[in-house]
Amino acid sequence: ILVRKGPTADRGKIVVALLDDEATVKRYVPGEDCVQLVASNPAYAPIEVRPGDGRRFEILGTVVGVVRRM
Repeated sequence: ILVRKGPTADRGKIVVALLDDEATVKRYVPGEDCVQLVASNPAYAPIEVRPGDGRRFEILGTVVGVVRRM
């Protein structure tokens, strides 16, 4: 994936996010009391991050493209 580095993202964009010490690629859906990170695969439940829950959360960048070998 190609990522534009930056600490913010618009609602609905696919981001690379740091949760504690692991990176994940998910759709960013901020809400009033939490942020949801939603997988493209519906078999996976959204990850909810709330202020004060003790988890480290940081947006590392926004996905701007995908490169695939043919």
